[in-house]
Amino acid sequence: MAYAPELTAYPAAAGSGPSVEVFFGSLPAGTASLTLFRSAGGRQFTVRGGVRASTAGQFTRRDGEVPFGATATYRAEAFNASGVSLGFTDSASITVAELGTWVHNPLDPAGAVQVMFRESAARDLSRPTEGDVFYPQGRRVGVVVSGQRRGLSGVKLDVIVDDIESADRLQAMLGDYNSDTVPVLCFRIGAEDRVRLPRPLFAAVLDAREQDLTYVLGGSQIVTEMEGDEVAPPAPGLFISLLTRADVNAFYASRADVDAYNLTRLDVARNYGIADGSSPALGTVESPAGSGLYTLGSAQQAPEDGMFLTTGFTESPAGSGLYAMGGAL
Repeated sequence: MAYAPELTAYPAAAGSGPSVEVFFGSLPAGTASLTLFRSAGGRQFTVRGGVRASTAGQFTRRDGEVPFGATATYRAEAFNASGVSLGFTDSASITVAELGTWVHNPLDPAGAVQVMFRESAARDLSRPTEGDVFYPQGRRVGVVVSGQRRGLSGVKLDVIVDDIESADRLQAMLGDYNSDTVPVLCFRIGAEDRVRLPRPLFAAVLDAREQDLTYVLGGSQIVTEMEGDEVAPPAPGLFISLLTRADVNAFYASRADVDAYNLTRLDVARNYGIADGSSPALGTVESPAGSGLYTLGSAQQAPEDGMFLTTGFTESPAGSGLYAMGGAL
């Protein structure tokens, strides 16, 4: 099966960290939905917002959890309207050359913060194995009864930010007076940051202690002390789109303007700059062998067939405020 995705890296913009757009310009005949996968560093993740996502022949999704400085490979499994697998697409790879380290709550990609690890952070890494050693009568050596080795446990994740706004955003990732959230943070390590943490690292952080560094002296540097255990990310079917109907309505004066500046509805769905001002300019991309199809940072060209696809934004589930692509605008 062909149908490899086109990958475009985007730098940080308006609170969102660096990301990659995964775009399928065509899909196998009969595809009604797909599940999108990313492989990097010997691990495979389902891309957030890409779980049995509805599609009408083309598909786009921004991946805000792509690691930095490591080759990330994307492919999708296509399904027909009855949920039967049609197989996997070909894959394409990209390396995002971001030097800074970014942190965000996976359920709020627009709340990302660039941080710097404190000197004492991530120096002592432990991945314990749950188990006990027993000494049966008559045995000179013990017998171990164990489970499987766990991920990182109790790792220090202390970070420094240079401004009060970033310190506030970092605290808000764990909830505030008016909202609750899942206390899981995604740490995406800078390409040249010399810490031996998984890329990306999802960590359960139950407390974020602020420590003044220069604020009392009139500066703005704040230390946030955190200790985390490596955990699975929140269910990848839960996501908040970086581009919503409200963004489109705020950007264009009328529906006529939407139609005048966008050849298809897919063009609207891919115009993430409406929401955060972003434009492609970051990273390196590899095309499928011999295809020569992709160049990073090239202008997004509208499809030539003039078809208006039913790829837009629908609220799902009712009242949740979570947005998924696939409904009519």
